[in-house]
Amino acid sequence: MKKIIALFVFFFAFSINAAAQDNKAEIDRNAKKDLEALIGIVKLDSDMEKSIYKLLVKKHEGMLSPNATDASKRDISSVIEAKLRATLTAEQTTLLEKNRTVLTQLVSAAPVISEKK
Repeated sequence: MKKIIALFVFFFAFSINAAAQDNKAEIDRNAKKDLEALIGIVKLDSDMEKSIYKLLVKKHEGMLSPNATDASKRDISSVIEAKLRATLTAEQTTLLEKNRTVLTQLVSAAPVISEKK
């Protein structure tokens, strides 16, 4: 009986760990998609790419958190947009503002798939 209980405990422990790894992979994948979309609009140096990537990872961690409410997601979006504007030059910000689809993708919870015309 003890062996069966121990087996169940190990099973659940490993399945929780696997779910956390899947979530981390999804966060990385979404952050890379967002960064690629931004790079398609504006040219970034490697240091800026790294800092924006870290910012986007934090965004997706917050958005995918099970405790995230609509209010906290709006707050995250506001912070991300403010930090992007502070990081990018005026010229880069203007280019990004012209492409509202990418800007929306960068600050919203879910990646935007296509632009509606």
